[in-house]
Amino acid sequence: MNDNYVKLKEKATLVLRKKGIEGFIARVACVVDISGSMSPLFKNGTVQETVERMLALGARFDDNNAIDMFAFGKNAHDLGELPESNFTGYVEREITNKYRLEGGTNYAPIMEMIVNKYYPNAIITRKKKLFSGGGGWSVNQVGPQGDPVYVKFVTDGDNWDKPEATKWIVESSKLGIFWQFVGIGKDSFSFLKKLDDMPGRFIDNANFFQVNDITQINDDELYERMLGEFPDWLKEAKQKNLY
Repeated sequence: MNDNYVKLKEKATLVLRKKGIEGFIARVACVVDISGSMSPLFKNGTVQETVERMLALGARFDDNNAIDMFAFGKNAHDLGELPESNFTGYVEREITNKYRLEGGTNYAPIMEMIVNKYYPNAIITRKKKLFSGGGGWSVNQVGPQGDPVYVKFVTDGDNWDKPEATKWIVESSKLGIFWQFVGIGKDSFSFLKKLDDMPGRFIDNANFFQVNDITQINDDELYERMLGEFPDWLKEAKQKNLY
């Protein structure tokens, strides 16, 4: 473990202490955009640096110092667990060497994958009625299913599937999952900017912030913003028996 990563963990610990959640246990997922427009950020090392910074924060929650990694573009991919002992060169080794960048940005498939991973029995599929045309799916509020889930979701652009993603955010508000979206670059992010006012949710389960260049924001500020609404969500989610 190199000195820079040790310093990242120290900074993460200080911010967690300031927020009053040092020592809190959560399951942590890190979601990385692999749409084609991300190509320059993979090539110049920005994605690797971002994953390291996310790991240093996420590992402070996790009980085995690891986080679950996911990638998405047009499709969704479960990359498995990333332990602290294996982060050097991770992005090249496990993402760019194994996956092609994809021509599209869909949020719904990766959100479905994450809900299924942490709450495998929560999604209810309703059969289509012959005459009414009814059907579809919903999430059943299943109550505590282990530690809460903190999802760090990094993307450089708005999605193609806004109605579908909206439903996933609304439905997953019944579960112990908090979505922290981070927009990189100068895209409008019109969909993600509406999260705080999104109607129909059981609990406010998502937050968003945007940075033009994530490498230019210092670690303390990044961690402060990453944890902006999470402590308040933890309190309300506990009161509503979500974990």
